[in-house]
Amino acid sequence: VIGLLWNPRLLPFLYLVRYMLMMVGAVAVMNVAWNVVKERQAVKPVGHRVATGFGALSALCVLSVLGFMFQVLPGGGITTHNGAQVYGWGPFKATSTNVRASGDGWPSYNFTGYEGRGAAYTEYHSIVAAMAALGDDPERGCGRALWENSPDNGQYGTTMALMLLPFWTDGCIGSMEALFFEASGTTPYSFLATAAMSKQSSNPVRELRYVDNNASVGVRHLQDLGVKYAMVRTDEAKVEARQQPELTLAASSGPWEVYEVANSDIVVPLAVQPVVVNERAGDQRERHLELGTSWFQHPSDWVAMPADDGPESWQRIDAVVDVSRQEGVPRGPGRRVDIVVPAEPITQVLLPAVSIENVVIDQNIIEFEVDQTGVPVLIKVSYFPNWSVEGADEVYRIAPNAMVVVPTSNEVSLTYSRTGLDWVTVLLSLAGIGLCIRWRRDGDLDHGHYPAPVEPAVDDALADDVVPVNESGTA
Repeated sequence: VIGLLWNPRLLPFLYLVRYMLMMVGAVAVMNVAWNVVKERQAVKPVGHRVATGFGALSALCVLSVLGFMFQVLPGGGITTHNGAQVYGWGPFKATSTNVRASGDGWPSYNFTGYEGRGAAYTEYHSIVAAMAALGDDPERGCGRALWENSPDNGQYGTTMALMLLPFWTDGCIGSMEALFFEASGTTPYSFLATAAMSKQSSNPVRELRYVDNNASVGVRHLQDLGVKYAMVRTDEAKVEARQQPELTLAASSGPWEVYEVANSDIVVPLAVQPVVVNERAGDQRERHLELGTSWFQHPSDWVAMPADDGPESWQRIDAVVDVSRQEGVPRGPGRRVDIVVPAEPITQVLLPAVSIENVVIDQNIIEFEVDQTGVPVLIKVSYFPNWSVEGADEVYRIAPNAMVVVPTSNEVSLTYSRTGLDWVTVLLSLAGIGLCIRWRRDGDLDHGHYPAPVEPAVDDALADDVVPVNESGTA
């Protein structure tokens, strides 16, 4: 994802450190001024009480300036000054050109609030209520929703307002687009599906081979990702959606049309045994993306789903880059993710039909029952090493970024929990906190003062035995 390191991790700290250094500098200037008044060395540390007072004074000054700019200081108000109505606070008066400060640009756009947007809020409230009603409908039910990426969504206060569908519906309706895009390996595939179901998507993930506004492609992606509802708002996207037999109109609200996607269950049996693709050299994140997008967008190249690992009985194959479909050079303009294909024929192994019942999906638990064991079951939930399973030997990663298990019991339960590495990092954090408390209790180290040398004491009982020695060294 563009900005994977810079945007979410380094840039916020850059701003925070800049503001922190500004306040540190302000307090340091006060320290110097205090020492000058006290006729001491400029670098001499001040006491804890004085330092705390300097910090409080700096914060008070900042709040006072902001309060004056926004005209919200206690005791302040509009007054007449030089014949003009201006804001005043005590002896301080604003100029006639100093209007009340207000956020503009992005701050104004983001912090106006949902309710303050008039008809746009009514529209937003209506579509959220419609989705909640679908979730409450026993014939429809809860499920994931993918909404069309459109600049028109920005009228709600942010183009990401519909990310709050899980919040407004108490977790019943999920949003395929969510914050922290880079937190999941499934993100690229979600945006590929969004592009196919949108007239004008943002397409933020670099180098992907996007197909825009093509619902016949989008429906297959929605089914592969286990998306139950497709939400479209533009006329172009609606025309595409209405032509797909797998989409059934479930609700309408304002400009939105909501379609239920057929064959989009999250836990399903596989009809063909997967194949294990041997690891290729290079950045494994890129290799996974190449393999996942190749199957996701070109399933005709693969007669079986490619997995990272699996039982010994599964066929092992190599994958190679299809050079005839390469676009651009690495890190160059116009570069697109490579398409990989099987390097050897895949032996298709058909699997017996399996019935799956009593599926339960919670925050960190997935449970289901099968009527026979030994047949692989696909779980359209993002793979991560923290998943463990009971009722099967192991959780395997399978394209695009889902999970597959081979049940050894009729009841299967997957749990997302901490790993050993997670616990090590927790213990290190606790140890760091403990050291900070210990060092605080021990007090500050003073490197600026050294005690005067102390003459060694002489025992009075031995004083009479001490014989003085003259300069020649004789007694």
